[in-house]
Amino acid sequence: MKLLTTRRARAAAESGAHGCSVLAAGLTVVGDIETEGTVRIDGRLEGSVRRAGSIIIGVDAVVQGNVSAREVVVGGSVQGNINAVDRVELQPTSVVTGDVEANAVLIQEGATLRGRMCVRHRGDGSHEQPRHTATTDDAAESVAVPTPLASGAR
Repeated sequence: MKLLTTRRARAAAESGAHGCSVLAAGLTVVGDIETEGTVRIDGRLEGSVRRAGSIIIGVDAVVQGNVSAREVVVGGSVQGNINAVDRVELQPTSVVTGDVEANAVLIQEGATLRGRMCVRHRGDGSHEQPRHTATTDDAAESVAVPTPLASGAR
């Protein structure tokens, strides 16, 4: 039976399967996190996420550091820059104080961004180029990005 378990574990590792880690509410971690898997943060992280598959920052979570991952979903507070390979989602309860850079950004109504947003464009696939950058000024609480429907409606 042990041989079968080892084969399954090896097959999962070779297929790129990675686990999910949870930083629970009430828990504070001081230091950086690096993983290929998914991390859900419901507590407090005083450090950066340097590389991850997916990062989910819960509604009451606080991250004081930069976040770098394939995909980032923010429901709580991030005091640092967010850089995602694929996408960033800012939920209505999110407060980000820092710059956001990704290939796609979804900002839900109520989200707060105090910083710059850069949406990259992968033209011919040879290299990424900035496609759109929006900046909030010091007095602004959040940035509103017009949708095609809103800009075409009268």
